Amino acid sequence: MARKGWSKSLTGFAREVEQTQNKRLRAAALQAFTSVTERSPVDTGAFRGNNRLTVGSRDEGYNLDATGDHNQQQANARLSRVTGAFEVVYVQNNLPYAEELENGSSDQAPAGVYAITFNNLREAIDRDV
Repeated sequence: MARKGWSKSLTGFAREVEQTQNKRLRAAALQAFTSVTERSPVDTGAFRGNNRLTVGSRDEGYNLDATGDHNQQQANARLSRVTGAFEVVYVQNNLPYAEELENGSSDQAPAGVYAITFNNLREAIDRDV
C-alpha cells in the first residue's frame, strides 16, 4: 500500500496559514480605517482628521489634523509593522462629540460612521469565509 503524507511540513503549513491571516488582518484593518475616514462627516474636518488606528492598545488622545493625512500615514506605518496573525487593532475617534455623531446627530452621517463601516466589513468577511 502506498504511503501518503503531507507535501509540506506542519510547521511550514502553520507559518503559511499565519502569514495569510496576517495579510487578511492588515487588509481588513486598513479597509476599516479608510472607510471610517471616508464616511466621516466634514464641517471643519476635525472629526475626519481624528480617526486613528493603533495596534495593541488604545490611543486616548486627539489632534487637530483637519485633513486626516497624518493619521492615514500613521495607520499605514503601524499596520506595516504588524507581524502576528491575531494582533488587536483599534480604529477609534476620541473627540468629545464623536459618540454623538455616531448616534446620528449629523445630517451627513445620520446612521453613524463606525457601525456602518464595521457591519459592511463583517459582511464582506463572512462572504469570503
